[in-house]
Amino acid sequence: MPLRLAAIAIALFWLGSVTWLCAVVWAPPGSRMAQVDPREVYRVFFDWNESTTMALLENGMRRGEIKISGGSGIDEASGVFERVLSLSGTTDRHDERSGAPTTHLSWRGNLTFSEAMEVRDGKISLRIPDRELDAHLSFDATGDGAPTTKARVAMAGSELISFDSSTAPGPTASLPLPALGNLFGIGPLDPSALKLTTEARMGNFNLAGREIRAFLLLLRGEEPGQELRAYLSEAGEPLRLETDFGFEAVSEILVPLDAYKRPPGTKHP
Repeated sequence: MPLRLAAIAIALFWLGSVTWLCAVVWAPPGSRMAQVDPREVYRVFFDWNESTTMALLENGMRRGEIKISGGSGIDEASGVFERVLSLSGTTDRHDERSGAPTTHLSWRGNLTFSEAMEVRDGKISLRIPDRELDAHLSFDATGDGAPTTKARVAMAGSELISFDSSTAPGPTASLPLPALGNLFGIGPLDPSALKLTTEARMGNFNLAGREIRAFLLLLRGEEPGQELRAYLSEAGEPLRLETDFGFEAVSEILVPLDAYKRPPGTKHP
């Protein structure tokens, strides 16, 4: 009798192992996630009303830090319900003299959306300290007329670009707005040319070696390699952001920020 029970247990274990292996090979965790309305993911994120700190990685190497937060509520000035996305962060550069990372680029900005996720207004400020370069960009689509855009770029206190779409272009507005991207080495900025499709799923996913029930929000551009994968907890907290071009961001909730490898010779803060 004991031998028969042992044989049955071994057979069940073998059958379970084969079933699990087939599930992993032919139906990975991402494919088993149930499809949900992306608006549900947006709602959960903006109802979160908190912020999280994430390590910015390039091909597994830590390059900086990002802070992201979402919030929602009634705007006191307009009385309109709004959703606000706030982002700030830095990218680091290795200082060979001191052996410590220094700030290469820092940024801070926010975007305001209506409840239907239509963009209302936004602003962003960028700075490159070693070039003494500062850039500020803002736009407003809340008025009755056409959206207005303002931009200003200065280097070492000297103004390079001054642009205001609500007035006639002045002599300092000789550079078009897309040139802002070229100044920062990221290519021309043309938000109107960016068209995204969205998809959302929910289920269990392995993140940093832990199985976590999460939302997966997929944002895809028109060209190959333009996908952003955002994993959020059931409470709306960003856990991991992945791109197709080597960059990703991971929340310190999953892995402490000082656990990531840095360029050789750099010192941990």
